[in-house]
Amino acid sequence: MRSLFKGIIASLLLLILISSPMIFTHQSRVHARIRPQGQENKLIIYTYDYFFGLTNETLSGEVYDKLFGEFERRYGVDIDIRFFDGARNILLTAIQEYRTGTRTADLLIGLDNIVVQEAKKAGILEKINTAELENLSRLRSDLINNFDPDLYGVPYDFGPIAFIYDSKRINISELKFEDFYNENLSSLLVTEDPTQSTTGLSFLLWQIGIYDKLLKKDWREWWSKVKDKIVIAKSWGSAYYDYFLNEEAGRPIVVSYLTSPVYHYLYENTTRYKPMLVKYNGYWYAWFQIQGVGIVKNSPMKDIALKFIDWLLSDEIQSMVIYNDIMLPGNKNALENISSDLLDVMEFNISKIKSVNDMIPVSEIYENVHEWLREWKETMSPSLEFIWIAIFSIIAIVAVIGVITYKFKGVKK
Repeated sequence: MRSLFKGIIASLLLLILISSPMIFTHQSRVHARIRPQGQENKLIIYTYDYFFGLTNETLSGEVYDKLFGEFERRYGVDIDIRFFDGARNILLTAIQEYRTGTRTADLLIGLDNIVVQEAKKAGILEKINTAELENLSRLRSDLINNFDPDLYGVPYDFGPIAFIYDSKRINISELKFEDFYNENLSSLLVTEDPTQSTTGLSFLLWQIGIYDKLLKKDWREWWSKVKDKIVIAKSWGSAYYDYFLNEEAGRPIVVSYLTSPVYHYLYENTTRYKPMLVKYNGYWYAWFQIQGVGIVKNSPMKDIALKFIDWLLSDEIQSMVIYNDIMLPGNKNALENISSDLLDVMEFNISKIKSVNDMIPVSEIYENVHEWLREWKETMSPSLEFIWIAIFSIIAIVAVIGVITYKFKGVKK
């Protein structure tokens, strides 16, 4: 009996450790590569898988040649790219390498508007000399302010967080967060864990902004009311492919990006999947997940890295964003010139969407995100009543087993 209780307690402690917030505490063991001798003219880039549709296996073809090859020829430099599973892993590797003095990155591409603040705090980013960026003026000013107004990083694209729904299985014409209080609707939704997924964290900030700033209500109310019906996946990929696109899972609504239907239109020739934002007081609201680029501090390739950032912000490259990164270009000219068929697929007028980012300054997010994640975990945890029921159930089961064992031994005697 005593050993059983020890096992239960050990299991509970392990569960607490495993489920603790990872978004700002996870440590990574990465074998750093030392920059080889004679390769001082290499521009080393760390980015996420499928940046402009590229991976380690697809570094060839028209997209690669346009984005990287032309730059190499123009400036007489070689580019070395390393891909990671998301912005968080880019950051962890860069921090470890910087602290051990064996870092190899010059540019970090794909930091989002939350991760870039952590990179600043770690002291691994070079403050960007904006005088060297001719194309900076082509960016939407709100993206700069909501990414990093101190300009240790520069945004290049963005994607409004949205509910994507399968129009063959459900129809949604208008939506508020409170609509999910209806169990028939919340039982159709899958979202992502904000402690493990940047998409999930962006969704949490969207919901907090609406409740806290617009409705003046406790944001935890929403999660308390829907937690028993919604599905929370560990990652965007799991939410989208394992649940949303898998019809057997019965989840025809997923938290994703306003641009997600563009992918299905371009590469699957279907308009089946539709976006939906939330509407209050006649306005549509969304949280903009912004992606940007930063230069690693003390990079020996700082000057050429600045030129690549400027190249990334150019009309020429930004016009490729919607087709290859399936995000919206930060460049105003490229944004205004998105073809009408793609705009129709997204359904919402980008200029008419109210950005929730404008309601929550970057500084407020950074100061409170730890606490918000802690409160989210508490809200989503089983209630105390449920825990006591579970404990008493275990005790009852153990007692029954003990009685049966005792009687069995008595019969044998």
